[in-house]
Order: sequence, then structure tokens, then C-alpha cells
Amino acid sequence: MLALVLAATLAASPAQSRDLTRTVLTDVCLPYVTGEISDMAGVEVLGFVETPAPEADTRTFRSADEAHLLRLTTEGSVADGNLNRVCVIQARRGGFDGARAAVLPVMRDQGFAPEAGLPANRPIWTKGGFTVSLRQNPGAAALVRVTFSSLDAEGY
Repeated sequence: MLALVLAATLAASPAQSRDLTRTVLTDVCLPYVTGEISDMAGVEVLGFVETPAPEADTRTFRSADEAHLLRLTTEGSVADGNLNRVCVIQARRGGFDGARAAVLPVMRDQGFAPEAGLPANRPIWTKGGFTVSLRQNPGAAALVRVTFSSLDAEGY
């Protein structure tokens, strides 16, 4: 019985939550918003299950332990000159500090620049037409929002 309690505690630890947030950011969100992936095999490999979505152009997923929720949305098109892709990770464990610890190394490695003058509890990083923001409202889960807008991108 003690082994089961220990396993459950380890599974819910902030470090593992942080690792999953980082993995979803690098393996799902960034490739999704850049248009590099269109299938959801990576999402399934990470143990996410698709859930009913509120709109036709949106797909939603949850992790098996429901510690992470994921939303993928695409609006517009390149032909219209206004393509927007959005990936939102809701990290329901680990809090803001855990999400920030997951995001910061990725933003540095990927060459994103932090927006100057923003409050520490609402950081935003940009690179070309890509924006990554992190926020947490009181009593809510930390949100990592990754977006691509062709209106802000160079060369589109």
C-alpha cells in the first residue's frame, strides 16, 4: 500500500508536471504553430486523449491524469493573408513557477526574446510571428499560450 501512495505522490510531483509542460511545448505546440505537424501522433504518445471541442476548428485534449489540458486552434489561411494558429497548455499542477521553469529554457534555446517592461507574473516572448505567453489568474491553472500570426511574420 505504501508503494502505491509513493507512486501516486511521484506521479503528481511538480517536477514531472514541469517536464510534461516542456515536452508538450517543444514536441506539440511549437511544431503545431509553425505548421510542421498536422497529425496528433505526438499528442497520443504523450498520453493525451481527445475531448469534445467547442468549435469545428478547435481540438482539445487532456492528459490521462487530467493534470494538463491542451487546445489547438487554427483560424484563417495564408491565402487570406491572416493565418493564426494557437496552442494553449493548461498546467493544472506545478503552478506558475513550475510552468515558468518549463518554458524559460525552451525560449532561450529557441532564440525567443522576452518583451521588456512586463510584470514578472505575465511574461511574453516573441520571435518573428510567434508569441509565447505565460500567465496564471488567482485560483486558476497556469496557462502557456503559443501563437503564430502571419500578420506579424516576416516573409508571409
